[in-house]
Amino acid sequence: MPAERIKTKFGFRWRYRGQYQGIQYRSPSIYTTKQEALLAEKRHVLEIDENLRNPKKDMKLLDLMIFRLDQLQLKKSKKYYRENKRYFKMLLERLGNVYVSEITRQQIDSFINDFSRDLVGRGRTNHKGNACLRYLKALFFYGCRIHELQNNPCVGIEFFPIDKKLKHIPSDENIDGVLKLCDQEEALLIRFVMDTGARINEALHLTPKDIFDDYVVLYTRKSKNSNLIPRKVPRPEYLVNFTGFKRWGEHPRFLEKYVRKLKQETWNWHNLRHRYASRLSKEGKPLFEIMALLGHSNLSTTQNYLQLLP
Repeated sequence: MPAERIKTKFGFRWRYRGQYQGIQYRSPSIYTTKQEALLAEKRHVLEIDENLRNPKKDMKLLDLMIFRLDQLQLKKSKKYYRENKRYFKMLLERLGNVYVSEITRQQIDSFINDFSRDLVGRGRTNHKGNACLRYLKALFFYGCRIHELQNNPCVGIEFFPIDKKLKHIPSDENIDGVLKLCDQEEALLIRFVMDTGARINEALHLTPKDIFDDYVVLYTRKSKNSNLIPRKVPRPEYLVNFTGFKRWGEHPRFLEKYVRKLKQETWNWHNLRHRYASRLSKEGKPLFEIMALLGHSNLSTTQNYLQLLP
């Protein structure tokens, strides 16, 4: 249908409407001249033709989330899966089950900012705000990479600044106090983590075949289905006739319980890794050697571990 003239309070204006390949279309606005309306109609028809020849892939937000969670359930830890599911649910409640192509950067930015304000209002840091944004970035990147979606509304949204604090390193006195409450096997686990810098899961998976004359082999799995990465650490002299820490099938909680009982400043297994790294630095070990002993892949991560010890 050719452009038609209409009368408005501002005078005569022009608009268009028509049909192309069975698709009805009309002008989204009105134009001051007939030529403007005809040019706009031509661009509109070309856009419809392009979409028909090269249709853009799209899906509902909930479907994308389900696909992503299925992938995480196979490849990541239960904790990582639960955290993603929680933040996905929050976003779905905020936006509704819309098409991904309809989601704007402004909507994601507003959602993250409101979440941050709530955290700050409750006296919390923005660690969880950044975690939420990180998971959403990964969600939409996954949609673009795997499902060939065209829209990533998280592009350009920056993380919140975080004021980093030094990790608390327990003193010898605090550690001795906890050890007095431990039975023999509990004390052995604490000393092993303290003297090797092992992650607690690495320690729990240690077997006799991983122990050699001068060193112990620890195995790290960065994610649920990733490859095991071995590294060597010096063998503690007291590790003889070792059969494994078979008593604990999952993260042991006795350390935190004893720390609370003694009313000490909170510390846990990971604080012992920081203590180990800082002790190596005090002894003059090169930074790259400390990185290798801790099993880090980035030097900057190792640098964050180091503190001055008394």
